[in-house]
Amino acid sequence: MSQDAEAGRQEPSMQDQEPGEPGGFGDEISRMLHARALRHPDHADPIGMTRRHLRAAKGRRRTALGATATLVVAGGAAFGSGYVGLSHDNGTGTGAASGANGSAPDYSAAATCAANVKVPVDVPRGATTTTIAHALFEAGVVKSEDAYINAANHDQGSADIGAGTYVVCPGISGTNAVLELLKKSNLSDASQIIVQPHEWGKDVIAGLIDKRKWKQADFDTAIQNNTIGLPAWSKDSLTGQFTIEGMLEPGTYALVASDTPQSVLTQMVANRMTFLKSIDFETKAAALTCGTAHCTPEQVLTVGSIAEGEVTDPDDGQKVAEGVYTRLKDNDYLGIDSTALYWIGHLPNGKLPSAAQVQDPNNPYSTYAPHHGLPPTPVYDTSDDMIKSALTPSHQGTYYWCVTATGTEFFMKNQTSAFKNACTAK
Repeated sequence: MSQDAEAGRQEPSMQDQEPGEPGGFGDEISRMLHARALRHPDHADPIGMTRRHLRAAKGRRRTALGATATLVVAGGAAFGSGYVGLSHDNGTGTGAASGANGSAPDYSAAATCAANVKVPVDVPRGATTTTIAHALFEAGVVKSEDAYINAANHDQGSADIGAGTYVVCPGISGTNAVLELLKKSNLSDASQIIVQPHEWGKDVIAGLIDKRKWKQADFDTAIQNNTIGLPAWSKDSLTGQFTIEGMLEPGTYALVASDTPQSVLTQMVANRMTFLKSIDFETKAAALTCGTAHCTPEQVLTVGSIAEGEVTDPDDGQKVAEGVYTRLKDNDYLGIDSTALYWIGHLPNGKLPSAAQVQDPNNPYSTYAPHHGLPPTPVYDTSDDMIKSALTPSHQGTYYWCVTATGTEFFMKNQTSAFKNACTAK
């Protein structure tokens, strides 16, 4: 190539190149927006757009560039005539900041207001920054959606904002709105429920009814029709109906405006099933013997729930499980008070049931004569550890046990006298 030809050859400028070509306008914009998307996940990431898409935008880009040039010329007078800055409070304490150079309108007030002035803001599960911004704006908390979005994008902690209904002051800055949603104390009591081991599933439902004013009939329908993901084996052995007892995974659950009795129970059951599958529960349960046959998953879950109610030390769960399986094998009565209590219900002031109550022959959850075998369903929401204990009973000869002032005491089958002496019948 001659020097003249070399001199005449010029590298194409960014403006002249096709969008999407290496080094071109589209490529440069893509890199810029991609970097922005990495910093702010709510922005769309253009990486992966085809050249065809970018070429289709070529004409629009040229039109936009022309419009931009016009704005620059026309805008000269505006920039020369003055400066738009932050507005001051107008006496209400909620002055709006319009922002320089077109920044988002924002309040300047701090998050201080009387409790009766606060407003509810519902944050759905999986809500994006934009979704939360819209909810805050609609509730009158922030001056503009962008005020919150800008603040959230500058606060990495905003990613930790969880679902639920928050009660916050109206008319506050975007920055303060982020901080208020990060305070768990601002979650309304009705926006979460804690499922705890050693709790009855029916009590969990009662708590949900109290918090959300739902109807018992809606829970009953969801359970009976099994629209909540229960396994086929999670049934009452007497009625054959589905049961949630033992099938609600312990934990804290957020409650949002779109929730229903069905959706909440579905989440709790799904979490339980995830755990059970992680330990291969059904396969391991089938390897155990309940009486003269292989155990069903429901029976093993029931054994775990009995251990939940009988031990004071989690390490003793395997001993209780061994005692239950051994007595089932011997066709002996289990004689466990906690199972009967499920039917009796809560007694005042933590009072224990009497011998007559736990041995009531009309109580289907009684494990005294004439009731052989396990109760019809699990009797407690069972912790993960007690389920594992039911799958791995000890081999120490445990047959009897009782809770004493010093903890749970265990006895072998040939220690009947010692058992009776230590565990006086109530």
